[in-house]
Amino acid sequence: MVQTVVGKSADKTFIFGKTSLMNRIMQFTLGLILLFFFAGMMFTFRVNFDEMVIVTTFGQATEKLVFNKEGNQAGLHFKWPWPIQNVLRMDRRFFVLEDLLEQQETKDRHVVIAKVFAVWRIDDPLRFYRTFRSTDDAGGFLKERLRATKAEISRFTFDDLTNANPAKIKLDDIQTSLLDRMRSDLSSHNCGIRVAHVGISRILLPERITRSVFSRMKQTRQRFAQDARSQGKAIAQSITAETNSDKQRLLAFTERVAQNIRAQGDAAAAQFYAEYNKNPEFAVFLRKLEALEKSLGKNTTFILDTHSEPFDLLKK
Repeated sequence: MVQTVVGKSADKTFIFGKTSLMNRIMQFTLGLILLFFFAGMMFTFRVNFDEMVIVTTFGQATEKLVFNKEGNQAGLHFKWPWPIQNVLRMDRRFFVLEDLLEQQETKDRHVVIAKVFAVWRIDDPLRFYRTFRSTDDAGGFLKERLRATKAEISRFTFDDLTNANPAKIKLDDIQTSLLDRMRSDLSSHNCGIRVAHVGISRILLPERITRSVFSRMKQTRQRFAQDARSQGKAIAQSITAETNSDKQRLLAFTERVAQNIRAQGDAAAAQFYAEYNKNPEFAVFLRKLEALEKSLGKNTTFILDTHSEPFDLLKK
């Protein structure tokens, strides 16, 4: 009995020892995996396609450690662990900055309420990092520049901003002038920001200016209507004059043709009258016979008074 128990205890001890060895191997393997994982996190970093990365060494940044500036370095990269090197990420996408509605005076002393916006992005991440450190700081800086840029509207007249004739509105020229002014302002600061577009998103008019504008628009439309009526009358008079001229030419032409026809008829009648005067009775007799021949040529029965010509010949 004792030997049997001892044999079972030995088997259990062997199985227990084997299980304990497997657990230690698994723990060791898991530890190695975790070690490599954390080592990979410490010695590598990933760059997304829509961001730029600056790797600083003891807080100092250099141009060589700027990644994905042109959008062609996305992926996994190596670095020294913190605190030797640190990773700073910046967005490569465009930002939209909107200004507040503010009154602005035009070149011809009219007051408008304009709201402008700017589309910008980080062009040089190293200069941007040395100037602002964050996009919030850059946004505040750009708002001041955008507010100063809005003064460019004063170089244009009120009719350039709003006009009944769309061809006279110079909105594209105004926005181009705003963009040039803001780019010139930013170039002097050398802050690593590129402005892609500056536009006017909204234009409002004060109430008194609105009434004046409506009055001017009404007068303009009335002037357009009067011009259209004048042009219509001028065209109608031209058409009438041309028609009367054509009428006179046609009447003159038909009168000449009629005179020629009358002349020919008079000549033929004169010859006929000359023959007729030689024997008037015989000529009348021949005309009556000709009329009878034409009337009775189709075996038609007539009941007529015999006293009427040319049927009086039958009676005679």
